[in-house]
Amino acid sequence: MYGHGKNVGSAVIAVNVMRRRSIAGWAKIYFIFPPYRFTHPKTDESIVVRRWSYLWAGLFGAFYVAWKGMGSRFLLALLINIGFTLAAVAVAGVTSLPLVPKRQQAIILVALIPIIIGVQGTMMIRLIKDGYRRRGWKVRQDD
Repeated sequence: MYGHGKNVGSAVIAVNVMRRRSIAGWAKIYFIFPPYRFTHPKTDESIVVRRWSYLWAGLFGAFYVAWKGMGSRFLLALLINIGFTLAAVAVAGVTSLPLVPKRQQAIILVALIPIIIGVQGTMMIRLIKDGYRRRGWKVRQDD
């Protein structure tokens, strides 16, 4: 129930204050790249992964995973990095065919870079999150 928007008497402000507010623009990044806090159950040691971590994980991949303390997940992360590299090379190769116009090729390749960084960063953070969870650490979204 969201009210009906009727003004009361001489009130200037509408009674309908329970309107739905949509999340617009860059605020959606908060939900796409959530920050996490990993806490050791006995020592209360904390490791925080913030929103910028997704960028660094997307750029450095397996090395970022190892740096965050998940050396055991390095090989899996490296395989994911290789997969994304092969996918990017395949897209570059397909768009280099003479059938694809040069303008369209440029647009595809320029758009591909941030998409790969974002998806790869999300996958690397997921590897870190799952690794700490398997070790018995408490995993929660940070504010």
